[in-house]
Amino acid sequence: MKQLGKMKIGLDFDGVIADCGALKSAGAKELFGVDIPPAKFKKEIVTGTAPGYPQLLTPDQYRAVQKWIYGTPFGLAMQMLPGLKEGLEALRRMGNELAVLTLRGEEDNTLQIAQQWMRIQGLKLPMVGLGHSKKKDEAARQMKLDVYIDDDLEKLVPLVGVVAHRFLMSWGYNEGDDEGTVARRVTSWPEFVEQIRQLHLREIFGDCKSLPPHPVIPPPSFWHPPRGPRYRG
Repeated sequence: MKQLGKMKIGLDFDGVIADCGALKSAGAKELFGVDIPPAKFKKEIVTGTAPGYPQLLTPDQYRAVQKWIYGTPFGLAMQMLPGLKEGLEALRRMGNELAVLTLRGEEDNTLQIAQQWMRIQGLKLPMVGLGHSKKKDEAARQMKLDVYIDDDLEKLVPLVGVVAHRFLMSWGYNEGDDEGTVARRVTSWPEFVEQIRQLHLREIFGDCKSLPPHPVIPPPSFWHPPRGPRYRG
């Protein structure tokens, strides 16, 4: 039987642990002379396949930027998300098991770069790198995850029915995505930690709405508030 309150939480790497947005913008400028804001650096947006967005990079150019960011030492300049270390520690104190589940793989050196970055940052987390030939839903089922958080809604859709609690880390590039019942959107690590805390409370105490209200117990009929000079100290 699973320990009360203990959950297995899976974390995506890019967009959840590390922020590559500024590096992608720098890569697009360096390689192709194109200015793209970090908040809009998503494949569908920059390649023009998302409705209403002009093409800024071809698919091949986008892959070239990705390769430069994810698979070379340049990627070690990634930024850690604000509140990450404190959030990880808080989740551990709750008794949760944490693991990184990412599509980075060994075949293109992207997983090794992520692992090296984590060592530099002093982050100690088990990491499962799938590469692009494996699926997250299969890995999540094998890992028996209770929670998973990603910054890409499309990656969360296949986890419906596999992972009970799914979260979308909010960014400018996914603000137009309608998460509906697929996931719960969170805007920061502190908010994600609070959501997990609420899950623990519901698991332990159940749905508070189903609990009867506390009865109001009137004071005894013989009791009267003290008043007058008789009661002065």
